[in-house]
Amino acid sequence: MKKLILLAGQSNMSGRGYLTENDVTELPGITALRWDKVWIPAVDPFNYDRLNQLGLNESQDPFEERALEINNQRRCGVGPGRTFARLLQEKFPGSKIGLIPVSVGGTAIEAWMPGGKDKYSDRHPYDDALAMARYAMQSGEIEVILWHQGESDAKFKTPDYKEKLITVINNFRRDLALTHVPVILGEIGYFLDQERFAAEEYNEYIRQAAAELPNAGAVSAEGLTDRGDRLHFDTPSQYELAKRYFKVYCRLTAR
Repeated sequence: MKKLILLAGQSNMSGRGYLTENDVTELPGITALRWDKVWIPAVDPFNYDRLNQLGLNESQDPFEERALEINNQRRCGVGPGRTFARLLQEKFPGSKIGLIPVSVGGTAIEAWMPGGKDKYSDRHPYDDALAMARYAMQSGEIEVILWHQGESDAKFKTPDYKEKLITVINNFRRDLALTHVPVILGEIGYFLDQERFAAEEYNEYIRQAAAELPNAGAVSAEGLTDRGDRLHFDTPSQYELAKRYFKVYCRLTAR
């Protein structure tokens, strides 16, 4: 049975860090569930939420393409999930790890309510996530929920964000029967353009939500750097973010 990790949120969880040779190398025993419900090696990118932003929009077979560049466009897709899975496997040698990538770039918190819709596609992030998770749970048990989201809401100043975030997490726990599963919430980047994003305010909401939720923790984004767009974490920062998620996971599970 697999130890499953649910990866939810928006683009920084999906991963927008540029790929290196390390990221396109298979890790034995670590797989990811594709959107068509096929388990594949967890080679970045494995969350195809926005093909045009991953450098894959013109690829004939984006699910199998592993080049670092396509049509002179750098490919991206590095998020925290793969590194977290590797750390979990190191802690439990010989275990099989399954990643459930359900994040959708650009989604505000409203899209993560039951029935909510992604305004850029026909996707329904929360409902789709439940379907993916339930399928994955036929192969194992969910160990942890990793959440990274909030840039869209920090941009548009969504009211009652903290309360809505708490509702989303409680919905996941209720609908997937994950009452005792730890949840870890990541802060958004400190490098966000302060004229466009209320990052400090919304990071405070994220920390408060983690403090109010049972068996939950928050991960700091302090000191992490962007890939040059003042929006997405670069690849080294995604590696570090994963380590911070894992440290909180170990604290919450006392492992």
